[in-house]
Formats: sequence, structure tokens, C-alpha cells
Amino acid sequence: VGHPELCSKPCLYFAMGSCGSGESCEYCHLAHPKRPAHLDKRHREMLRSMAPSEWAALVMPILQKKIEALDDSLETRAIFGDIASGFGIPSGSMVSSMPQRSQRMLILTLRSMCLKSLLAAVQRGLSQYSQGVDEAVDVLLQHLRKLTGQAAEPIAQRLQQLRR
Repeated sequence: VGHPELCSKPCLYFAMGSCGSGESCEYCHLAHPKRPAHLDKRHREMLRSMAPSEWAALVMPILQKKIEALDDSLETRAIFGDIASGFGIPSGSMVSSMPQRSQRMLILTLRSMCLKSLLAAVQRGLSQYSQGVDEAVDVLLQHLRKLTGQAAEPIAQRLQQLRR
């Protein structure tokens, strides 16, 4: 559960049939695509050139769909809501100054990225503009991993600290 959206990198030793760590291995033992989707230099430059509100309006709907596909509980929605609205990120769509074709290509890339990579991009892209984004994304990741049996930490406690 949680594969491939939340899992770590694939275990190279397991792929060769020689992982000695077994269950305690920190890497994923399930099949992964040969080359996972990621933001290339052009995409990163496009995102950097956008205003934070444009950036968020472009990325947050994609992130929301991925999160809801994994878990649609009220707690998960509340944590995502902290990222989306609690930190000044607008809801709804905005008109971007980027050319339509470039925007479509960027959206296709963002949609093809796994949730973990997309959350990392949100952390890198929006943490400089909004305080608390790093912590909120960490809380969300821990919550989703807890649901999928990958980690354990008191989520409600971290969420309360974040909201203070």
C-alpha cells in the first residue's frame, strides 16, 4: 500500500536478486518505472519564474487529486487544507502569463509525478514564500505513511503544533 506514490527509491540489490536486508531494507522491493517522472530544468525555470499564487494555483489541484486518490478521509483533507489555505495559498484557478503549450506540458509532467516527488516540489517551491509549508508537508507525508503502514508518529500532535 502506498506504492508507488509514497515509497522510497527502488532497491537496486533486490532487483539483482541479492538484497540481504529483507524486511528491514529502507528501499522499495516492488517494481518501479524505469525512469520516474520529474521536473526537468525547463520546468523548474518555469516554476521559479511564476508568482507564488500562480505556482500554487497550478500545482495544488493536481496535488489534491493525488492525495484524495490515496486517502479521502476528513483528517487528510484537513491536513491538505492547512497546506492550501492555512499558508495563504489561494484556491481556484488563476490566469498564468506562461504560454498555453508550456503550461500544458508542465501540467502533464506534474500529473505524471508520484505524490512524494510532487510534495517535495511543493516544499522546495513554496516554503520560501509561506512559513510552515515544510512542516505541513511533513505532517501530511507522515499521516499518509501511517495510513499505509510505512511510519508511525503522533500525527494529531504534530498537526496541533503546526496550527499554533
